[in-house]
Amino acid sequence: MPLEYALQFRGRFPDPGPWKLPRSFTARLSEPLGISELPVQRVRNSKRRPYAFNIMVVGESGLGKTTFMNTLFNAPLTEDRGPKTLSASKTVAIDPTTYELTEDGVTLQLTVVDTPGFGDQLNRETNFEPIMDYIDAQYERYLQAESSQEMRRNIRDNRVHALLYFITPTGDNRLKDLDIEFLQRLCTKVNVIPIIAKADTLTAEESAAFKKAILRDLEKYDIRVYPTAHAEDRENIVDLERYMPFAVIGSDDLIDVGGKKVRGRSYRWGHVEVENDKHSDFVHLRELLIRSNLQDLIETTQTVHYSQYRSSQIRDKGRPESFLACDEFYESRIENAKRSLADDMQRKEDEMRQMFVARVREKEADLREREEGLAMKRQQMMEELEKMRRNLEAEENTYNEMVKARNMKK
Repeated sequence: MPLEYALQFRGRFPDPGPWKLPRSFTARLSEPLGISELPVQRVRNSKRRPYAFNIMVVGESGLGKTTFMNTLFNAPLTEDRGPKTLSASKTVAIDPTTYELTEDGVTLQLTVVDTPGFGDQLNRETNFEPIMDYIDAQYERYLQAESSQEMRRNIRDNRVHALLYFITPTGDNRLKDLDIEFLQRLCTKVNVIPIIAKADTLTAEESAAFKKAILRDLEKYDIRVYPTAHAEDRENIVDLERYMPFAVIGSDDLIDVGGKKVRGRSYRWGHVEVENDKHSDFVHLRELLIRSNLQDLIETTQTVHYSQYRSSQIRDKGRPESFLACDEFYESRIENAKRSLADDMQRKEDEMRQMFVARVREKEADLREREEGLAMKRQQMMEELEKMRRNLEAEENTYNEMVKARNMKK
């Protein structure tokens, strides 16, 4: 551990932190300066660069993932490649495709990472490795860019910001073993959002019961999903959490409902509307992914999952702790160290105070004992003096009588 970090850690040279500013003083403006336009400038500048959002789609074949993504972003993102058989996919493939979406001057570079072949093999033990390797590879690529000249430029962010995991709508009172194992492995690496696919195959009662069973298994197996486990802005997700896991429907077709064209599916018994919250949770999932928490998903990937990967990589290379001073956990570690040091100092101060009080009491007892001894000795000396005074008076009386008797004889 370097000496500078050790001295900072011990509090001799306190560090305000990598992003903290020195103390400021309030000054009043005599005239408007235009500071209120700074947010407008930031918004205008932010529109110049496209936003990057990378979303991975995982689930067994036949759950309508492709159709759902087309419905979610109101654009034909992917084409149907036809059904796959068990023998057609020997392993899970990773298929990222980037699309550029523009709305009101804001450009979104959307990368959809498909995982064809997931769950299609008889032996599913190796289904997780390609997905985990891809996520780690993007973290490693970003870490290498931070350590190179690219740090001075705009680093292209290829990290997976959200993973949509499609659950088969079986209606059982539990998750399948494949779902549990996948969610346990990936929930600590990426923002996982569980989705019940093809919700129109379940009745309202079956969907509610299946949701409760999934939530019960998530808690039982300590599976941390987004937004419950990681979202920072709790106010925006309180209303959305009650719909988790989201039961959704996807459709590329427009149907006529009351003279209005809407996305949905028609059946002999009626029709199902994609954007009708009575029929599915599609609108609430889109609200979470795009309108309310897209930026939070990107920030959570940076501050939680990537920071954990970066810290582990740095420690594995034998780098000192001071190298992590710019890490997101730096301030929390320093605050914890300061709090621990303060608690230790308080404990030592209490021990010293108790020791001082004990010694004072011991000294007081010793002084009291000595005072009592001196008082007793003084009493004894006074008694001896009184006795000597009486003896002296007796001898003086005897002497006076002898002198008087002698004078009488003369």
